[in-house]
Amino acid sequence: MQQSEILSLAERLIPAYKSADFEQLLNKFTGGQPPSVKLLVKMELNRVMTPCTKSIDLRGRVQGECREYDLDGRKHWLDDVAFNSYHKNIKKFGAYTEGVWESLINTRNNFRVMKQQGTLNQSKNATIEGSFEVEPIKLGYDLKRLENRLRLNTQVKIHLPSNEQVVHGLSVDLSASGAKFKVPSAFNYKLGDTIWVQFTELSKSTQVEGLNKPIEYRVLGVDESYDNDAVKYLRTLKLSESEIIEKVIAISLKNNSQKARHDNQDKIIRARTRGYEHIYLKHTCNLPVFFSGNELKLALLTENNHSLWQYWHDERNQQSLSSLFNQSRMEMLTKPGVSGSNNVLYAFKHEHQDKTFFFSMMMPEATSEQRKLFWHIGARKESWKAFRLSVFELSEQEREELAAHSTELANQSNKLTHCGILQEISDFSSSKDYLLVDKPQLPSSALNSFRHPRKVLGAPTGIYFDARSRRKEPRYRLKTPLNVIQNGQVLGDGATVDLSKRGLNVLMNSPVQLKAGDMINIDYLELKLYDKNLPLNNVPYQVIRIGPEGQRLHLMIDETAQTMKMIAFFNSIIENNQDKLKPKEEILPSPQLLEGLHNILLYKIVSAPIFVEKSGPSLKPKVIGVNYPLPSHLVLFAKLGQEGQLSLEPIFKGHTNTLLATPMKRIDGAEAQYNEVYIAAIKFGTRIQSVETKLLSDFATTRERIKFIQKAQLMGEIFVLRLCGAPVFDPFTVLLKRDLDELTQISAHQAKTLEKEIGSISGYGEIIDVTEEVLIRLELTN
Repeated sequence: MQQSEILSLAERLIPAYKSADFEQLLNKFTGGQPPSVKLLVKMELNRVMTPCTKSIDLRGRVQGECREYDLDGRKHWLDDVAFNSYHKNIKKFGAYTEGVWESLINTRNNFRVMKQQGTLNQSKNATIEGSFEVEPIKLGYDLKRLENRLRLNTQVKIHLPSNEQVVHGLSVDLSASGAKFKVPSAFNYKLGDTIWVQFTELSKSTQVEGLNKPIEYRVLGVDESYDNDAVKYLRTLKLSESEIIEKVIAISLKNNSQKARHDNQDKIIRARTRGYEHIYLKHTCNLPVFFSGNELKLALLTENNHSLWQYWHDERNQQSLSSLFNQSRMEMLTKPGVSGSNNVLYAFKHEHQDKTFFFSMMMPEATSEQRKLFWHIGARKESWKAFRLSVFELSEQEREELAAHSTELANQSNKLTHCGILQEISDFSSSKDYLLVDKPQLPSSALNSFRHPRKVLGAPTGIYFDARSRRKEPRYRLKTPLNVIQNGQVLGDGATVDLSKRGLNVLMNSPVQLKAGDMINIDYLELKLYDKNLPLNNVPYQVIRIGPEGQRLHLMIDETAQTMKMIAFFNSIIENNQDKLKPKEEILPSPQLLEGLHNILLYKIVSAPIFVEKSGPSLKPKVIGVNYPLPSHLVLFAKLGQEGQLSLEPIFKGHTNTLLATPMKRIDGAEAQYNEVYIAAIKFGTRIQSVETKLLSDFATTRERIKFIQKAQLMGEIFVLRLCGAPVFDPFTVLLKRDLDELTQISAHQAKTLEKEIGSISGYGEIIDVTEEVLIRLELTN
């Protein structure tokens, strides 16, 4: 019999080694074999079950950080993998034996074992070549806590309620009301369980009375360690009423310099996190919206979501976004007691008699036949879009925060109840997917119920997440009579409300039939008398926006060589009458309002922002914003990453030009560009064997794409991600500058370092998971 077969037999008999029927089982397992086989198996069992007295020191021998543990009276230096292996094998062998010792010095991440298996160089190369590894930063993680939290790695003994098991673990951080522990994954931890924790290492080094006694905690969360399956993290709430932990924290921060250093470190981490949060809120491609019941009140505009906001404007440049959120739709999304919900919306625009009509449909609102008809009619139009709308109920504290700024927001925020995030998840580039289904035998009129009314509902306020003026030039209040002319015909008369060198705001005495983009001429009835050498009776303007009633016009002068003298004339009027003309103030959000919006939105992120820096001549992803627990596509990247980093190699490797260089090129007026990325993760059990990525443009046919998805579904998982990319011209915001000023008071060096780090961000991306919607439109859902 081969040596490997003898070892295998011995392995199977380990659980029965100390049982009364061991000899009987041994005879059964070695029946029909020569007597020497039985002897060799017994010798192997005796060897691995022999009590061991050797300590283990894995420092420098394994791929991973080691720390000292005091386990069952012996001190060992173990990494996380060996620490988990210790618990698994103690359970298997019943005590610390030679077999346990052998398992710990032969873990999968031991350099000697990796060299024998030929995986050492692969691992090193992966680390060297991991240029797409990014640091995860938890957005919304505010370190201004109500209580002191101490990051402290110290060994603990945890008593689990099931089978009275004892687990050795580590504290990660401690506070007066809770704690976070790192524990081996070999055990089964359940939410809601009560555990008893003894701070074994701390009780020896800290003279706090009662610290050697178990402290009761409840498990609130069991978090995976995404880059290391050997450990898990327990988030717990302290149930014991003793103040022992408060005393430990107080002693650890006993002198002022230690406390200041601890507090300052918190402030430095917080300032850096907030720096990335500000860039995210200033550049997100999503459109945050706020509601009072069913009524849209407020929209937050950014550098990259303006096209999404503008999409919902008709030929008069009047918003139709309010009618997207009709009463029945909002009642479905804001059911009492539901803190958050999301749904998919399909939309298109139809032009008829120079008027723009909006059609939108939410998945639950339509029958299968209506949905297919909507797809067939809408997806043939260039205005075709699919959106995901996520709606969250505002807490009482959040409502009060926004209500405090009601005057600033023209009384729009005094009764806000919900916050929503509108994401574009598909457009005309994917429209052919929606035409694959059979067109139902329904008349086009079956979609009339999904048409928006022409009447403009409400007047939501749009504000930018930065207190910086977007106006190119100041406006001044001035009332002077004029006539509006089109194609030589006088359309009507009115007067100016305000003007600038190039712009004009007009109030007509009666409605006019115009649309945004039309060219008209203005006859200034009084101003033309001031300079008879200029044709001020025929100044060309372009219509930018028309009020719902057709009487208020926003105009911009058609800037040509002929009109430059007219622009100079208006400029001279403004400069020579500074004492009479009052500038029209632009209402900018206060830092306090922006702070309130910042705190509300960061707990409601529905996509992962990527921050890209310029590294030499090329662009390189540096940081990704996350919230825990990670969604499944980010879990994949975390498992592929090293040392707490996330690897974005499946997205960017081989596609840097398409996904980074082109969309993030610094061109004035550049808009965010979108790409669909298909990722197939082939798995064996929970282990990832291979990852294959294709862009939408890489598939020659739809059939090829469907086969790619089906294969991934069969062999592992499919992820379809929509990646937005845009350049960053100015990463700094008003709030960030305030944070840097505060940080300068603590550490000028740290403030300068952070300013340099933020200043290096030259590109912004956003990962949106659209897997479910793609599977629905291709009819590939299970």
